[in-house]
Formats: sequence, structure tokens, C-alpha cells
Amino acid sequence: METAQATDVLSSLVAALGKADEKDGTDLIGTLSGNGPFTVFAPTNDAFAALLEGLEGFDSLEDFDTEDEKALLATILKYHVVAGTVAKSTDLSDGQMIATLQEEAVTIGINGGTVSIKDKQAEEVEAAKVLIADVEATNGVVHVIDKVLLPQAVIDAINDGKMEEMSKNLVEIVVGTDALSILEA
Repeated sequence: METAQATDVLSSLVAALGKADEKDGTDLIGTLSGNGPFTVFAPTNDAFAALLEGLEGFDSLEDFDTEDEKALLATILKYHVVAGTVAKSTDLSDGQMIATLQEEAVTIGINGGTVSIKDKQAEEVEAAKVLIADVEATNGVVHVIDKVLLPQAVIDAINDGKMEEMSKNLVEIVVGTDALSILEA
């Protein structure tokens, strides 16, 4: 956490961790401040801006304001953390699958010396590229990446329209549901 907090380009990651930790029972900051060891694929501020731009109804991290939305944000963030190992770039190999704290694996890609991290949507969009590798911390290593990785659970929520539903208040849900027209009246 101290490494991320001291790196300007990771301020959105730090803010996202704080926002996710507002959910009862979530302590990602405490976890990442623990003994580890951890490998963290840390998205840049630009990566978070691109994610928010692609999510309808989410203009900033502050828009993750319900317990469900904070849980979804925590799911996204846990997908960027590998617990129990320090995986430096020299330890990674092309095609290697690494289990994340979120319990889904990411796949490593190495092409011409460029390391990339492939998430569940990498078949449709470009994989995340490692911009800065092997930033050592007292409890692990950080690799700065150029996009926010999305686990299957989040992709499913987006595709099922749950993200849009989570951004609506109760009145909007009632008004938009035919079966609740009498309640609306």
C-alpha cells in the first residue's frame, strides 16, 4: 500500500481500494498492508478513467456507492492481486496462468519482451500491458499495467445489465418495471 500511495500514477487504485473498503467486511487495504507476499498488477489512473468511461452510470469511483457496487469494485480489485508469491517479470512465462485473490486466474503473455496480462475479456479486446515491471515492496512486487482487468463475474454483471440496475434508485426501478405499475401509481 505504501508503494501505491507514493506513486502518483496509482492514485486512482488507492482511491478504489478505499472505496471498496467502505463495504462492511472488506479490508483490502489491510490485506495489502499485511505480510504477504503479494504480486499486484496495478492499473494506472488512465486505466481507471477508461474503465469508468466504459461503464454506464459510473463517472467516478464515488458512483460505486451501494454495498453491491462496492462489492463489485472489491471483486475487480482482488482480480489484480496474487497472494502467497512474489512473481517478478523474470519468473513469468508465456501462457502461464496465475490464480488471483479473487479466485479466477489471469494468463501471462510474453511477446518480444513485452509482458501482458490477459483477463476474461482479452479475447475481445487487447490484453493489459505491463508498463513498469518489478517495483519491489517490503511485502511483494508491483507491476504497473495499462488497463483494469475484469474477472468473469464482473463481465457477467455488465452483460446481464446488473451494473445498470445497481445505478438506479428504488423509484427508477419501480417506474421501469411493468409488474410494479400499481405500486408506482
